[in-house]
Amino acid sequence: MDFIKKLPVLFALAFLGIPNCSFAQYHYDCDPFFSYFKDPKRWDFSMGVVAPFGQFDGVTQLNSSNPTSFRGDTTMKRNMMAQMGFGGAIGVFAPFKGTGHISYWGMDVQIMVNEYIWQNLNQTYGTDGSFKNNPVPLSANTLQLAIPLGVSYKVGCDAILSKRLPLCAAFGLGIIPQLNYTNLESINQFNAGYGFGVTPYAKMDLGFFAGICWKVRFMYTYGKVNLFDANAAVPKLTDGPFSIASTSNLMVSLVIMPFAGQWPETAWWNTYDTYNKHDRFN
Repeated sequence: MDFIKKLPVLFALAFLGIPNCSFAQYHYDCDPFFSYFKDPKRWDFSMGVVAPFGQFDGVTQLNSSNPTSFRGDTTMKRNMMAQMGFGGAIGVFAPFKGTGHISYWGMDVQIMVNEYIWQNLNQTYGTDGSFKNNPVPLSANTLQLAIPLGVSYKVGCDAILSKRLPLCAAFGLGIIPQLNYTNLESINQFNAGYGFGVTPYAKMDLGFFAGICWKVRFMYTYGKVNLFDANAAVPKLTDGPFSIASTSNLMVSLVIMPFAGQWPETAWWNTYDTYNKHDRFN
């Protein structure tokens, strides 16, 4: 946990160092970080699905298993998975350290929006240890606004903006400051809940160049973020107060770099490095 707490400081130091760094094997220096927001050749756009996992903590109705009859209320914590949701992001990648002919370390910054639904929050608990859905289900909708910040190792076409390289990959770690807006569907008794948190993430990109750059991104974030607190029973739906929290998210996205057609390096049939005319590409 101490390492996670130090991550914002490490990122701040990295940002301060970006304007002064350079690529040893390239003909240009790294530009100041914010200049990359003006260069669409490094932008990417993604859309995909998100599988959120969470935790319910509160009062649950206890029923006997056979025959079914009400036995009272109990408090418990149980893990749950939300209905598969959808999301999208806009991102930019800022290189700060070249590590080879076609690879670099860089900063990732994205603006991300996800939406998903927590279903059957009023499940009942049986004396045999099983859960059953209530005939009238209670659901909650979460809208997540996030700004993933991270460091990635990139190799391939999108690392050096090259049309000559057919493939690319990236592996990264970072943090996700996030704001979550959650409300119970069709219930006006409670105000919406706002949950803020900062969680770590790991991601992997695999892609190829075909007119533009296409990638598939896998991103996993782990960490508990409180989403919603109901401080009283929901009439006819729950017997007491409860809360829900997010514990992790798995996102799978299709990523495109629509301005990759403007990349400066010439097409795949040119076997010479356009940064160094005397260095044959391997």
